[in-house]
Amino acid sequence: MAIGEQELKASLKATADWYCNSGIMRPIDGSWGIGERVLLTKDNSAVEKVYISFPSWTEHDSYSIIEQRRADCNLEAAFMFLLMSEYLNEEKYRTIAYNLLDYLYRRSGMLIRSGDNAGGWGWSNLCAMAKKFWFDDNAWMCTLQLMIAAISPQWDKEFGMTDWALKLAGMIEKGFIAQFGKEPNPEFIWEGNLNLPHWGSLAIMALARTGQDKYRPTTELYHKFLLSKKDELTTSEYGYALLGACMTNRYFHDAISLQVAEAFAQKILEKSDPETGNIASEHYEAPSGANLADTIYTLNWAVLGLQCVSRLTGKSEYVAAYEKLLGLLLKIQDKTPEAHLFGCWRGMYDMETGNWGGGDRYEGGANSIYSGWTNAPIPWAMLNALKNKSLLDY
Repeated sequence: MAIGEQELKASLKATADWYCNSGIMRPIDGSWGIGERVLLTKDNSAVEKVYISFPSWTEHDSYSIIEQRRADCNLEAAFMFLLMSEYLNEEKYRTIAYNLLDYLYRRSGMLIRSGDNAGGWGWSNLCAMAKKFWFDDNAWMCTLQLMIAAISPQWDKEFGMTDWALKLAGMIEKGFIAQFGKEPNPEFIWEGNLNLPHWGSLAIMALARTGQDKYRPTTELYHKFLLSKKDELTTSEYGYALLGACMTNRYFHDAISLQVAEAFAQKILEKSDPETGNIASEHYEAPSGANLADTIYTLNWAVLGLQCVSRLTGKSEYVAAYEKLLGLLLKIQDKTPEAHLFGCWRGMYDMETGNWGGGDRYEGGANSIYSGWTNAPIPWAMLNALKNKSLLDY
């Protein structure tokens, strides 16, 4: 690919330095986890709503660290540091990855260890013993536990990662069957609109990653639904749909999952800017616009999805789109010298002005800099590019 090895490695080093220097991970060895995000507070109209909705923060002059420890953000970062330790041959990154796992399993209180919901992960340490569970967050917890277990059998044995993930997969499918196609019911313990791939495809991804045939009917049911709805979905859903379909085809080798993967890869090709590779922001939790590059809900998952479908099919048009989008993300990585900014990706970039911007929401927009959903998955794509891999290879 056109992007060189040294350029990718420099990007990854900057990202690792951002985690260690920004204040989002204290102490910097990962032993007490990673906060959800850096929130830039200057000229941010959403600040007060953020503080009300996420009431745990450390204030600084022009920004705050939103301090709740989310299970998914911490495991996403642990996976990133583990891959960094292997690809960049840095033992300190492996130590951070281990410490994040040690925090999650032994000190966070987020893993439900007994009862009907054993294996589920509460949303954050602020409400660890949760009565509700999010499909998207828990789908990543299931999938990444299995991926890390495949890389490190020793850690799998120590933390019981595979066992917990398989318990969680059963819990996810039970919730999926109870809710998919049904009217919203406040009594359900699961949160998330399964009609949208943001939740539905990620759940399918997790079920497929177990490799267990008993989940085939559920994945087929959902992929039939997606084929019927693909033209009604916004751009932010395409990457999630790709991830779920590609993972299903990797493990189940079924025709419909490949059909879904190619259908949504084509949707990305249709919607991508031919010059820059950007995909217009259309997510309801973020500002929208053809000139806006959303790294919380859109580009971060699209680049991983394109990487997967490129690996799955080898088709040149998918490879070209993936490489162009990866190049865009590399280009816009933050070079602002302040420690809380250098090496990160903020939540939104304005392609017209060539700067971070575009507005704010209390969960999306330019001034939210996520440790997990943005600043871990984008480096996964960089790491995979170094080794010609995708998420399908773990």
